[in-house]
Amino acid sequence: MKLSLLTRIAGLAAVAAIGLAACGSSSGGNAATGTSSSGGGGDSGSATSLSPQGSTFQQTIEQQWASKFHAANPSDQITYTGTGSTAGIQAFTTGTTPFAGSDVTMTAAEQTAANTACGSTALTIPITSGGVAIMYNLPTVKTPLNLSAATVAGIFMGTIKNWSDQAIKNDNPGIALPNTPISVYYRADGSGTTNVLSGFLDAAAKTVWTLGVNKQFTNWPTGSGATGSSGVAQGVKSTQGGITYAEITYAKQDALQTASLKGFGASFVPLNDTTVAKSIATGFSVTGSGDDLAGALSFSAMKGYPISTVSYVLVCSKYNNSGEGALVKSYLTYAAGAGQTEGPALGFAPLPKALDRKVTASIATIS
Repeated sequence: MKLSLLTRIAGLAAVAAIGLAACGSSSGGNAATGTSSSGGGGDSGSATSLSPQGSTFQQTIEQQWASKFHAANPSDQITYTGTGSTAGIQAFTTGTTPFAGSDVTMTAAEQTAANTACGSTALTIPITSGGVAIMYNLPTVKTPLNLSAATVAGIFMGTIKNWSDQAIKNDNPGIALPNTPISVYYRADGSGTTNVLSGFLDAAAKTVWTLGVNKQFTNWPTGSGATGSSGVAQGVKSTQGGITYAEITYAKQDALQTASLKGFGASFVPLNDTTVAKSIATGFSVTGSGDDLAGALSFSAMKGYPISTVSYVLVCSKYNNSGEGALVKSYLTYAAGAGQTEGPALGFAPLPKALDRKVTASIATIS
């Protein structure tokens, strides 16, 4: 991967660029949008800049990490753009982003393409965890709703069409539900969040959810498509009776209600950092080998919030430009270390300690 050279980035004013929304993309070129000539991550006084992209699920915490990292390392600039997991994987496998965020692992073909683009083995490394929130807009209902897996599946399949449907009443005895039509919003773009939601529904409500598991569906039986987590959240915010799925930060930003969910367990579980951490500790396992920490989710084994997931970064094990490799390594070392404490306030859960130790060791091999 031949890398392009950027000029010095001046001062804290550049931090505003960190907040770019999901409509953006990284610059062209073979691998990255910039490094210093003599090394990144504080190896020299030269400024360095990288523009990773991908998962909108992890966008909020990436922006927080980037801001904190820049404050501690004023000459280094990370500008993360949420373009979606599919777009992030595509950019990484074609060498147009230095690293990508993704809520799903790469396919075998994508891994091969990533290895070629890197000129070394590409690694999949968990960097944070969180829950896929089922968020809705029902201003007359003040009590947070309970929704079972079968009810969620029925809503997104279009068989449950009204908020007063008996299935929703059964999940919420004693709560007065409005006779309001349900308006579904789904991700029209390729999304790791869609992959996680559909994986959960396929596992926990297979008789109702018949679409299978995928990052993108062109055959949603109901609802309106929107791009990015911010797009679906905005759709729900503007529609009484609306419902969607996204990382919980978007619900907080748009003052949307979120449901407690029941999957394979006997209870309805709210979404918070504690319940997500419990599910990742019990329902995530590493399937990769060596420094590759790609893994699998077992929704049936999760003991906490039932739609919990890790979110990954896709990186090169060895970068052709040593400055870029040093900056990627330095930034991700912070994210997997002190950066984990930033998660709970934003709705993310720190990685379980045993997994985080593996993550830190894997990041340490990047060069």
